[in-house]
Amino acid sequence: MRYFLIIILGFIILLPAQSGAVEVRVGLDNNPPLTFMTDNGQASGLLPDLLTQIAKQEKWSLKFVPCQWQQCLEQLDAGTIDILPAISYTEQRAEQLHFPNETVITNWGQVYRRPGSKLESVLQLEKLTLAVLKDDIHYCGKFGIINVADKLDIKINFIEADSYLDVFTLLAEKKVDAALVNRLFGLKQQDVFNLRPTQIILNPVQVRPAFSLASDPLLIKQFDQHLKNWKEDQNSIYYQLLHKWLTNGSSFKFPAWFIPLLSVLGILLFLLVLTTLWIRRQVSLKTTQLKEKNIQLEGELINRQKIELELRERQQQYRVFFEESHSAMLLLDPQTTNIVDANPAACKYYLYSREQLQRMKIQELNVLSESEIRKKIALVERLEQQQFEFTHRLANGQKRPVEIYCSPIQVEGRTLLCSIVHDISARKLAEQTLEERNRFLQSVIDGVSDPLMVIGIDYRILQMNQAAQNEHSNNMSKQDTLTCHQLSHASLVPCNDDNHPCPLLEVKETGQPVTLIHHHETSQGKRIVELTASPLFDSYGEIYAIIEVARDITDRLQIEELLNEKEKRLHHLAHHDSLTNLPNRLLFEDRLKQALSKARRSRRQVALFFLDLDHLKEINDNLGHDYGDLLLIDVAKRLCRCVRESDTVARMGGDEFLVLLEEIESFEMIETTAERICSALAHELNKDDFTQAISASIGISIYPEDATTAQEMMKNADLAMYRVKKSGKANYQFYSAPQGRFLFE
Repeated sequence: MRYFLIIILGFIILLPAQSGAVEVRVGLDNNPPLTFMTDNGQASGLLPDLLTQIAKQEKWSLKFVPCQWQQCLEQLDAGTIDILPAISYTEQRAEQLHFPNETVITNWGQVYRRPGSKLESVLQLEKLTLAVLKDDIHYCGKFGIINVADKLDIKINFIEADSYLDVFTLLAEKKVDAALVNRLFGLKQQDVFNLRPTQIILNPVQVRPAFSLASDPLLIKQFDQHLKNWKEDQNSIYYQLLHKWLTNGSSFKFPAWFIPLLSVLGILLFLLVLTTLWIRRQVSLKTTQLKEKNIQLEGELINRQKIELELRERQQQYRVFFEESHSAMLLLDPQTTNIVDANPAACKYYLYSREQLQRMKIQELNVLSESEIRKKIALVERLEQQQFEFTHRLANGQKRPVEIYCSPIQVEGRTLLCSIVHDISARKLAEQTLEERNRFLQSVIDGVSDPLMVIGIDYRILQMNQAAQNEHSNNMSKQDTLTCHQLSHASLVPCNDDNHPCPLLEVKETGQPVTLIHHHETSQGKRIVELTASPLFDSYGEIYAIIEVARDITDRLQIEELLNEKEKRLHHLAHHDSLTNLPNRLLFEDRLKQALSKARRSRRQVALFFLDLDHLKEINDNLGHDYGDLLLIDVAKRLCRCVRESDTVARMGGDEFLVLLEEIESFEMIETTAERICSALAHELNKDDFTQAISASIGISIYPEDATTAQEMMKNADLAMYRVKKSGKANYQFYSAPQGRFLFE
């Protein structure tokens, strides 16, 4: 009863503390020294220790959940764990998971080798087997080894493992040529596995804990705050844990109980030696013989156990690699071409039972003849070619295109060929569809009459229509790749001058369609070409090519120039008098309206002179109209000399002229101009026996004193001119006071 009360009391005391704790589930994969589980089932490593320190201060109740790397990611995505402590930060992962702002440590991937092997460059990985962690960022990330190999065009055989320990185990057991792990794991484990780092380093990443989308945002905030404070203090627990887990050397201290235990073991060893000596004296020669037999039996038992262990391992590898593979796999005898074995995936694909396939030859599946098949087998045996595309026949008679990877393999002392079969019907159909689509596209662009080319970002011509081929047939060479500047200008460098601006550069800079003009020297002379270039974008929104359409606009520009000249000529004829080349009434009225509009804004005066040539009828009657026309031309020249360049002289028709004075500074300026015109036009014409005095009658209206519109000014000037005619001609008169003075009495 007393013990029961103590237990109840302890439960009551601990209950408030436990009830306030927040349970945080932490996924723990085997990735020392960052995270791992010790032999006694305890969570250990840099990240568990950091989380434990934070948990003490924030009242977290940590629950560590052991899992393989891929399982940890799946559980974090499903929300069954809250934190995955050590994960490389990427933008793609940040869209699916929550990451803190603070980085725990920077890591990168490093390739390891066995002692004695030479591996200095990533190029030396060509055709080697490389052990990698499945879904590892250093393996298949944006800057992982897969993308590096693709860019360098090298082929690496990747063997995927579930943990970094498995990756190092494969290399240590000589099952692969090299291994890719993160540098922290390699730093701690390279001596354990007797492996050596290479100079092949790639993909630097930031190691942070990842929180599930369902986790409390307060956890992330608390983690960031503690880690930020610790980083600012060089003596904090953060730097102590970094020194503990990331330094190679550490001083070893014997525990306090080690010396007494060693003493006890020494005494026991001494007693054991004495006992052994006494027993040996009692043992007869027969015991010695039995001992020898026992040793022999033990050796045989050990060898047998090793053989059984190797057999079990090989059977397990065979089951995983061959039996459980989702790819169809066949084992062939290269000598007889018999199918020795087939996995369940092959039976399902070919629609034969395993027993049926084991009684068949490979030529019963492959449509090639036996002689052709043996040639392919010889290539595989000499390791000259291992990847093929064949047509295989199924049990129902269907023929399918397949891609086969074939390599020699040792099975129970026999050299067999292991063929991995992949159905590529969908790929072939897609290729055929793409080819048909390309043919359709080519037929469409061939229907375009203007030359059209698709030009890559590196200036290589990717595609062109028939019009472009016909135009550049003389410049096209037999080489596989041809650039646009080689084709159009026979130049080794891209266009870069004013006569040949580069449309590709313009599109790359603006990201928009552009239209440029090129000037070409051809056998037909100088030609002007209009280039229209439009960008082509890839799935990432990046420009990878342009569509360029060229059009010779030389003839069009010449026609437009001729039309412009004719239009200007017609415009001039429509607005000028054909005899004197002075502005006609239509153009004069337009200038008058503009002058009035300008005068209204500037509050200035405008004067309009309406001139009628006196005695022109007598000239025509006595000397003829041709002589009268000469007189009109002379009058026009005299009028133009009497006014400023800014003023306008026009012919109304017949013997009537108009003069427009703008920017009038004083009334005296109008009178002076009128007197100068009367004086310039007044002269005597003598032709043979004919004599005639020439003069002009001028009526003047002023804006705004006499009129406010163009029509009123014309009307009032005309009235003033008729008053001059009635009063004796050869003078000028204003529409309103003051009246003009007679110059000639």
